[in-house]
Amino acid sequence: IGKNPTEATHVMFLDTDVIMEKPADVNMAIRMMLDSMKQMNVSIVSGVYRAKKKEGFPYAMWMRNPIGIGYVPISSWTGNFVKVDVIGFGFCLLKREVFEKTPYPWFTWFPDPTPSEDFVFCENALKAGFPTYVHCGITLSHIGQLKVTCDSGNVVTLAV
Repeated sequence: IGKNPTEATHVMFLDTDVIMEKPADVNMAIRMMLDSMKQMNVSIVSGVYRAKKKEGFPYAMWMRNPIGIGYVPISSWTGNFVKVDVIGFGFCLLKREVFEKTPYPWFTWFPDPTPSEDFVFCENALKAGFPTYVHCGITLSHIGQLKVTCDSGNVVTLAV
């Protein structure tokens, strides 16, 4: 990235509640994503981590439901590089051109049938010609926040 923000070539999303597993070095993971983007000629790549959902902990990658409205979580795959319909942005690298060619506003949320603003972004990016991929050689833990109810009845959020 140059001194001028408009010289940036990529944008990295990294949530504070994801922890690198493989590779352990976040810089190595980003290099792996950059290399994959170049080799595969793609503009949106995520690592693999679990989503935080009310029911279970599916991976944060989904396909459109082929028989109805909504999305189906991806629970298994083959290979190290998987094309998906939508992802969570807990660990995601995008080329700048995605933002330049995807209509603004980029992150909006219309609850039904889309569960998050990340899904809306992926859908709009796909319409602009940018499919989404997951690099399955990059794995992370998604710890979230731990809420504890104290004896006093207060709820305390603990950071890990």
